[in-house]
Amino acid sequence: MAVSAQRSPGADVRLPRPCVDPGPRYAKGHCCGDGFLLLLDPDDRIRLSEDAVRALCDPHTGLGGDALLRVVRTPRGRLPGRPRGDWFADFRNPDGSHALRCGPGLGFVARYLTGAGLARPGAMWLGTRGGDARVTVADDGRTTVELPAPHVLGPAGATVDGHTFAGTTVSLGSLHLVCPVELPVCALDLTRDPRLDEAAFPAGPGGMVPDVALSFVNVLPSGRLRVRVHRPRVGESPSCGTAVCAAAAVVQHAAGRRRGTAVVESGSGPLSVTLGPNAPALLTGPAGVTAEGVLDARWLTAL
Repeated sequence: MAVSAQRSPGADVRLPRPCVDPGPRYAKGHCCGDGFLLLLDPDDRIRLSEDAVRALCDPHTGLGGDALLRVVRTPRGRLPGRPRGDWFADFRNPDGSHALRCGPGLGFVARYLTGAGLARPGAMWLGTRGGDARVTVADDGRTTVELPAPHVLGPAGATVDGHTFAGTTVSLGSLHLVCPVELPVCALDLTRDPRLDEAAFPAGPGGMVPDVALSFVNVLPSGRLRVRVHRPRVGESPSCGTAVCAAAAVVQHAAGRRRGTAVVESGSGPLSVTLGPNAPALLTGPAGVTAEGVLDARWLTAL
């Protein structure tokens, strides 16, 4: 009797032929509650229009992300300033506009570079359009980003869904309005753009109003903070490094404290903000890489 050879399950299955023309490498991941899309561009060759950034950040027809980070090796790039480190991070908002820097974004870039073997673990300098920033990656993947020291400026207010809230303006290179509130921040309707105090933020030439990130803050019985952030041209953001630091600065200033460490609740776990007199703000939180791959060169060129 003939005996048929036993074939292991899947023996005839072959890997499918790639359906994309290999283009730039990308990585997806998160830091401090924000999700990011990173393009590795060591030779500074990728030119992205605003339409291309919007398409890449779209969660349905693109790859999705709260921001896009193009990472360039500094010696070869045509880059502003004189960065101290080996890498420059070009930040783009999901609407395609440029951003000076992003605290969680810097943390994710550092986490990716160390995991990919492109930077040594520990402390590193990253260049940004807002200047150099120092980031430290711990063994457990948590990152600490040094951000500009917050400067508390003065009172202002904002109107959301017909309700006006008092707040305080803060500068960390970018401008913030922080409104501590008694009602739970989750009850606020941030689907429509808030209206800022026109006296505190007058329109400039051509009717342009300054870009101001708006934060609403609950101080919980434990002393922890719960924050919701609305960013101009972006809308509600899961997190924002400078906004979280601004919120901590306002709460500590109102309590008459000489700065210290505040813990901020977030969907990805607790974040810590450490503030000190005449010292950078330190934002610490979890970071991780969730996926890597290559973009379709034809698709990217057509954007």
